[in-house]
Amino acid sequence: MTLSPRFHGELGQNDWMEFRLLGPVEVFDDSGRRIELAANRLRVLLAALLLQPNRVVAGQQLMDTLWEEDLPARPRSALQTYVSRLRTLLGRPIIQTEPAGYVINVAPEEVDLVRFRAFVANSTSTTDPAERVRLLTEALELWEGEPLAGLTAGALIRDAIPVLAEERLHATELLLAARLERGDHAAVTSELRGLTRRHPLRESLWALLMQAQIRAGRPADALATYSEASRRLADELGLDPGPALRRLHQTVLATDARAAAVRAAREVVPHQLPTVGRSFVGRTEELTQLDKELLSATGSIAVIAGTAGVGKTALAVRWAERASAEFPDGQLYVNLRGFDPTGDAVSPEDAVRGFLDALQTTPGRIPSGAAAQAALYRTLLADRRLLIVLDNARSAAQIRPLLPGGNSCRVVVTSRSSLPGLLASEGAHLLTLDLMSWDQARSLLEGAVGAERIAAEPAAAEELVSLSARLPLALSLVAAHAAAHSTWSLDAVATDLRRTRQGLDAFTGEDQATDLRAVFSWSYQLVTATSARLFRLSGVHPGPHLSVPAAAALVGTTPDRIRPALAELERAHLMSRLSPDRYSAHDLLHIYATELAREHENEREALWRLLDHYLRTADAGDQWLRPHRDPDELPAPRGTPSAESFSGYQEAFEWFEAEYPNLVVLVDHAARNGFDGHATHLARTITGFLERRGLWNTWVEVMETAVQACVRAEDVPGQVMAHRYRAHALARQLRLDEALTEAETALDLAERHGNQVAQAWCRRMLAFVLSQQERLKESYEHDVIASDLFQAAGHRTGQALALNSLGRLQASTFGDFDQAIAYCRQAQRLYQEVDHKLGEAATWDHLGYAYRGMAAYTESISAYRQALALYRQLNDLYYQALMLQNLGDLHHELGNQEAAGTSWQAALALLTDLNHPDAEAIDHRLAGLRLEHPTN
Repeated sequence: MTLSPRFHGELGQNDWMEFRLLGPVEVFDDSGRRIELAANRLRVLLAALLLQPNRVVAGQQLMDTLWEEDLPARPRSALQTYVSRLRTLLGRPIIQTEPAGYVINVAPEEVDLVRFRAFVANSTSTTDPAERVRLLTEALELWEGEPLAGLTAGALIRDAIPVLAEERLHATELLLAARLERGDHAAVTSELRGLTRRHPLRESLWALLMQAQIRAGRPADALATYSEASRRLADELGLDPGPALRRLHQTVLATDARAAAVRAAREVVPHQLPTVGRSFVGRTEELTQLDKELLSATGSIAVIAGTAGVGKTALAVRWAERASAEFPDGQLYVNLRGFDPTGDAVSPEDAVRGFLDALQTTPGRIPSGAAAQAALYRTLLADRRLLIVLDNARSAAQIRPLLPGGNSCRVVVTSRSSLPGLLASEGAHLLTLDLMSWDQARSLLEGAVGAERIAAEPAAAEELVSLSARLPLALSLVAAHAAAHSTWSLDAVATDLRRTRQGLDAFTGEDQATDLRAVFSWSYQLVTATSARLFRLSGVHPGPHLSVPAAAALVGTTPDRIRPALAELERAHLMSRLSPDRYSAHDLLHIYATELAREHENEREALWRLLDHYLRTADAGDQWLRPHRDPDELPAPRGTPSAESFSGYQEAFEWFEAEYPNLVVLVDHAARNGFDGHATHLARTITGFLERRGLWNTWVEVMETAVQACVRAEDVPGQVMAHRYRAHALARQLRLDEALTEAETALDLAERHGNQVAQAWCRRMLAFVLSQQERLKESYEHDVIASDLFQAAGHRTGQALALNSLGRLQASTFGDFDQAIAYCRQAQRLYQEVDHKLGEAATWDHLGYAYRGMAAYTESISAYRQALALYRQLNDLYYQALMLQNLGDLHHELGNQEAAGTSWQAALALLTDLNHPDAEAIDHRLAGLRLEHPTN
């Protein structure tokens, strides 16, 4: 949800923010971008201020809310630190310091809670029910969950939450009352049934439900509601119903509405719904969506689509049970067996005849032709309020003859296909059912094994949920296994599942309906041969998602030819579409695909094609990220490899951003499956991206895999490369002793191999690590050797790197700033000659250091800003943080504390995102700055 355009116009472009308290605490700037408040206490502080906008909140109250009994050593100073951090993140001077505390100055339209209260207040001042519905609907649409969700805080927040929840419930009651005035009886009745279950002691809800039933001409139901409310109040509170409920009760009795409510009896009221069983949990949003679509005046057909085992039938039946009061003439149900492994789907003619039998139509009245029987079926349903559940449908053609005429009945269809024909021709509403949430999956498991076992072993319970991929059918089988072994610990159940699980064997039930492999096969057998082959081969891909070009590489075709197959797999819910060019399958479907690939495909050939595709595409992208890297001779491809191309740096960077989870997994997968050359070269091609993004842990692990692959392949140059890059990643994490060992190993291998350029690079890496250890003289010596080696080899990029490093060392070690600038300028010219922006940025950094040493502060600031601009172009987060830190240090030295704080805060945000150890030092500088200037 974004800020209303009406408010945007009133506040002015670039002059507003949006604060949300009615759900997770969030802030959005004028572009709609969410401002990240990673720390819990920052969100607590903001919420505490916004609960009393434009009013002073006492400092002691804020401290108690942030820390309660666990106060820091200097709580007031700590509070000032958090206020300062919050001011910086918000980017607007809206938090003011007052003698008694702090106040946040915001426009009423900027805070969702203030807007909510204004909508509710305005609704009570109008007599037009349509206007009240509009205002209250807008008010409640501002809510995105439980108020102040996720905050861990003191009394101020805890006390506010039930107050806000009560305001929400009161607004809901006002809205339902307004909708009743407009005649929306059926939908309101259904919603009130749910609310009275959740709030059984709230008499106002029972009263509204009785009013809805009376206005709908169902006084008998109103009397039953009164009896239920009376019983609940007596059992829970020992009280009789209040005056409002008693008056409604007397009204019903006085008008003898029970007699008036008795409708003409039908000969038959069918109730054909199957049972859901105990495994149904959650799905609250989906049930609400079905209420909205099927209990409104216009909706008549809903299609519940989703993959095998995701719980489509259970959802349909549970909703039908929940809404049974809306269908007094009963429910019809048929399993159309559209994906039955035998291929024997139920024909529309057979289904119609079954429905006629369920309605106990006299055999002599049933005509012989299918068309005549369908016409009789529609006639019998005319003016009745029935629910028809058409389960497991294969196509729209199977459904159409079973649709009733008129608008009095409702139809729920379940299918593994989204049935686009039915959506287009009949105006059906589509509800795509996804995997269960983690909370829902835990609840399902808890229902089978008991809350005590879950509470005793939460980690094991999480693993069982994970092994089941949050697929309801799979989790039900696992839960049944755990329940059957009640004396086992859940950890033992998980261990047994891991040990015995061969593919999907652990999810085999007693019949095909509960055999996960069989259930998946019903969808798989109905797709075309091309789509089936793609599904099988998708099991060869080890990563979390599959792009269109990668899918084409697996099959050995082009992206254009593979798109129809991907679309068919999506319609069959064997794959999910994450974005226009990216697909995935949940874990258990992926295991099923892997089993099929192992049985029917040449897995090694497919993996070779996939690795060729990724390696050559990553190599093309890396040439944009590191255009001056040394050339890399890739392993021989299998056939004609497919590869994507890029038009520039940003496009290549975005490809790496999307694909790096796959690339990292593929490095390890290639090494474990005998593709050591692909593993090594793929590790090298993703180095530039991992460095720019500051993914150093990943970089270290990837290079360890590359080292082992090179050792197996007896690839000495590859070992040199992998050890050197691993040293670089370790040094970035300040794991300097390990980094030095890796760099020395790399140099030793390079010297034994006799490669002059490789030796130069290793010397340069040693110089870098030693400089981090403050062993500056040794670092200088290695850089001199590296420069000579690069110059002898005619390697301008390497020479520029060494010269730039020498410039920094001249300034930091010997204090010769003129010589330092000369070295850096010489390196800069070399970098500019070959258009090496990353190297040029490094020269500006070192020039900034040298100018600062000479007290040429204007030139130093300019140089650091030049470096920062280039690093931003290159998306290099770590060096952006470093330049911001340098600028902050310089501003602090010059007495410009506001500019220093701004730069340090920006650096801290980047380093925190990167989980870099330097973040703590920056945080200490900011804390010191606040102590020096407590009012800032």
